[in-house]
Amino acid sequence: MATEEKTTKIIGKEELAHLIAARAHVGLKEADMMLDALTDTVREEVAKGHQVRLMGFGSWKLTAVSARTIKSIRGGTPVHLPAGKRVSFSTGSLLAEAAKAPAPAKKAAPSKPIAKKAAK
Repeated sequence: MATEEKTTKIIGKEELAHLIAARAHVGLKEADMMLDALTDTVREEVAKGHQVRLMGFGSWKLTAVSARTIKSIRGGTPVHLPAGKRVSFSTGSLLAEAAKAPAPAKKAAPSKPIAKKAAK
């Protein structure tokens, strides 16, 4: 029985800047500056408590997390976690639809011949 390996390509900031530069027909330096400006602005506005929304893509907002007690994975002793804040992201409709779209067909990996056991 063949197992299907799932490999996810991770696109980092540098490759994302290259993709933006190609799509927007700008230089790599300008695309990198645009990407930095976007991430810095989102970070600053969310830190102020504002919700940042890109229609169709998603929104970031600061949410309050209540204090709670959890069980430690090391020994099982109770650990108190204080109340705090965290950033939550909600996907927009266009991003959600893109995630549901069927992935392009990949070429099947060449099958390996099944080794036959030698008769004794």
